[in-house]
Amino acid sequence: MKFSSSFKVGLLTLLALVLLLGVVLRVKGRAFSSGSRIEVQFNDVNGMRPGAGVQMMGLRVGQVEEITPVINGDNSYVNVKFVITEPHIKIPKASVFSIQQTGLIGELFLEITPPKMRTVYIPMLNKDILYKDDEVEMKLDNKFYDVGKIKNIEVISKNAIPYNFRDSIKTNFAYKVDYVIDLPGLILPEFLKGKAVKTNGEYKLRISTLDDVTLPYPKQNSPYTVIEPMRIADFMDWQYRAAESLTETNRKINDLLSDEVIAELKLSVKNINALTGQTSVTMNKLNNLIDSSRGDIDQLMVMMDKATTDFNQLSYNLNSIIGDPKFKTTMYSTADSVDKLSQNLNKLFGNEQEAQQMANDFREIAHNVNEISGYVNSLTKDDQLKKDINRAVANVNTAMTDISTTLNTVNALTPEKKTELQTIIEDTRVTTCNLRKFSEKLNKRFLLWRLMF
Repeated sequence: MKFSSSFKVGLLTLLALVLLLGVVLRVKGRAFSSGSRIEVQFNDVNGMRPGAGVQMMGLRVGQVEEITPVINGDNSYVNVKFVITEPHIKIPKASVFSIQQTGLIGELFLEITPPKMRTVYIPMLNKDILYKDDEVEMKLDNKFYDVGKIKNIEVISKNAIPYNFRDSIKTNFAYKVDYVIDLPGLILPEFLKGKAVKTNGEYKLRISTLDDVTLPYPKQNSPYTVIEPMRIADFMDWQYRAAESLTETNRKINDLLSDEVIAELKLSVKNINALTGQTSVTMNKLNNLIDSSRGDIDQLMVMMDKATTDFNQLSYNLNSIIGDPKFKTTMYSTADSVDKLSQNLNKLFGNEQEAQQMANDFREIAHNVNEISGYVNSLTKDDQLKKDINRAVANVNTAMTDISTTLNTVNALTPEKKTELQTIIEDTRVTTCNLRKFSEKLNKRFLLWRLMF
């Protein structure tokens, strides 16, 4: 079968048009089968244009279709609409959208980053029971919200924990908890801390910043997290501000570090060095003194040890004496005897006038005897006279001893013999008066002797 030239040309033209249409659709990011289309909002797209690529983890998965600015007063934004051309590609919730570029001045494209896996280490305690798919909560705006889920958990030894987390773990084992954040718009710092808590009967992983700063709750309607691009002008402005701050800091430091301050610092360093040298000399002398006195110190320690031993032995002996039942019985008996003696004396000297009179008589007798002895020793050298006087004094002492014996006998009397006790007291009082008269006569005689000599 033969075809005419016009038919062949028309068929070739049709095939060329189909091929061209396919190439255009492929370049524009459209496949022959329609893909899913997604819209996100940026405050600034930094010069990205329609037709820019859409990448996920470095792989091109779609293309930007429309970029439309929306002017709505203070709530102005740029709406970016793109299509996913690769089949079986699903964007996870809370994925991060950012505008990147290939190289320093390369083409801009839209980068999609799924939520990354984070890891936290918590001490392993019996009350901490966490499992896979348990909720992860965090305090945002003074309230706790569920922000993610646990993906994996395992028990590891403390030595397997990274060094910068090891100081916060006090147990020998710890939980290594891997989790992801699925709250859109929540941007967290790189390092966090966590602990297991029980809320409404369920265990959860509670995370927080290292300095316990409360983050704000993200205010956005999109199911994704949008990272605004940084313009070169903004970056240079920040660098300029940092340079200004550094210049101001250097100026203040130069003002502080004047010539006088530097001279004082040098003098202080010199004095510190001198003081350090003197301290070293003093420490050397102290070491030498300790070394030379080692024997004395050892002897002192031996003596202290011996004194401690003796004190312990003394304590043991005292405890033995006090713990002896006979000793306790004797002490109680002595105390009872003293108590009975005091009661009897109180009964004996119930009459205060008689007791006072008897005490005055005794004092008068002792005074007279002392005067007699003094006169004899000072006025005469006659040995025989001295013997006689000493004999008289001895008799008086004997009488005093008898009186003491009588008092002891009186102490032994019972209350039933009160009549006899009163008689003895009266006889003692009369005897005392007679002795006092006798001593007065002797005083007169010795006065005569003193005048004669």
